[in-house]
Amino acid sequence: MSEKSKTKEESRKKLKTGAKTQPPPKIDYSFDPSYKFSEPVVSKVKDADKFQPMYFLRTHSKNNDPADVQTQIWQCSFEPHPDKQHHTTDIVATCGGSSVCFINVTDGGVILKYNRSTKTATAGEILYAQVWSRIPLDDLGLKSITILAAAGGRSTVVLMHPDAGVCYQMFRTVPSKAGALINSLQFHPKKATWLFCGHQDGQIQLWDVGVPSMPDYNVSQTHLLTIPAVARDVYNLAFSATHDSLIAGCDGGLFAWKIDIKKVEANERLERTEFLLPDVDGNGTVLDSVVMLRDDLLAAKCALHGQIYIFSLANVLKQATKSVCGSQFETVVKEEMMLKLRWSDTDNYYMNMGVDPRSCILVCGDDKGALWVYDLADHVTGKIPSPLTQGPPLPLVEPIKILEWPELEDAEVEKARKLRLDTYDIVVDNCAVSYGGTHIVAVTSNNMVCIWQRGDSDSA
Repeated sequence: MSEKSKTKEESRKKLKTGAKTQPPPKIDYSFDPSYKFSEPVVSKVKDADKFQPMYFLRTHSKNNDPADVQTQIWQCSFEPHPDKQHHTTDIVATCGGSSVCFINVTDGGVILKYNRSTKTATAGEILYAQVWSRIPLDDLGLKSITILAAAGGRSTVVLMHPDAGVCYQMFRTVPSKAGALINSLQFHPKKATWLFCGHQDGQIQLWDVGVPSMPDYNVSQTHLLTIPAVARDVYNLAFSATHDSLIAGCDGGLFAWKIDIKKVEANERLERTEFLLPDVDGNGTVLDSVVMLRDDLLAAKCALHGQIYIFSLANVLKQATKSVCGSQFETVVKEEMMLKLRWSDTDNYYMNMGVDPRSCILVCGDDKGALWVYDLADHVTGKIPSPLTQGPPLPLVEPIKILEWPELEDAEVEKARKLRLDTYDIVVDNCAVSYGGTHIVAVTSNNMVCIWQRGDSDSA
């Protein structure tokens, strides 16, 4: 284990910025011709309980302060592989404070950093959300580029092409509201340039971010649709390609919208379904994390419930009934329809899950710096009968491993005479799992990027 952030800080490349625009393009309301639905075959790993801590980095420090333990890092996600569908590369993106970092998990090296602010970061410049997309440059998808969208304070979205070291566009979704926040982002899997933006006020906007013309990155963005608020903050967004459904975890419920492209083009109301989850000890529906374990299997976490729910969208949507308004439905997710995972009984919020659809490893951190690791491959394939495969209800599934926060020597914090990292709660804000479950990356409330590698301690 090593602390590399200080040496890497000096050697980072900086993203160049550009903001050339062109007139709004004509929107093509059809799926990308190169899109083909598929998902990786489930492949169980034998050592899902053997992850070793490798690198713990402080890469988002305010004003490059090596002892900054206050900047929160909100999200992390692995870069999609350019040539192998469903695979990821060794690069993970992390966003927090006013910056996005691109880190190689094999050696802990920060290979690129983007900063929204060159001076002191303000609350309006904080980046809370990020998402990757592979943008086809031709109809067949033979040429494409991988971009990252990040967003946060002042409703600002930035678009980056990390391979070229370019931040090529920046736009605002709510120009008239200086304090508007974007909490979550999600690209449409069938329309690589369509970006859903979940806002603090509950609205979800759909934007076409366009295909940049190379090499000048001339591009413009077009607002396509606003989904009116049905609850407060939109904390997380996910997408099921099988069901053409955008799923939102909100402060007030779990919802899905059928993304009918013809209705988007006509600016008509989308069909909406509300998922009614159980109450636990009077604690209701603050959905602070949603992810797709598989394209039909949704994992959802309610704050203060102490458990994670996983269920088949197909099974639950079959039970949906119409509400008073004809385009709106609701469905009760019954106990016998879900697989339930035991998780922390913390009263802290906003700890987000990460999954790998191939190995079916799911990870969620807690407020003690620990990672709860679940191996769900046998439940998904039916080797262990469960509600996910029309089997019987099961008792709470235990994590296969809880990775505790390791002992760290932090010379910079000691030099600055600050309290140890573990003096206060270490909230793990988000986790990401690489393809095949080879690495877990976690980001924390105390400005740490934590990289774990699967394998025995001797081989890690």
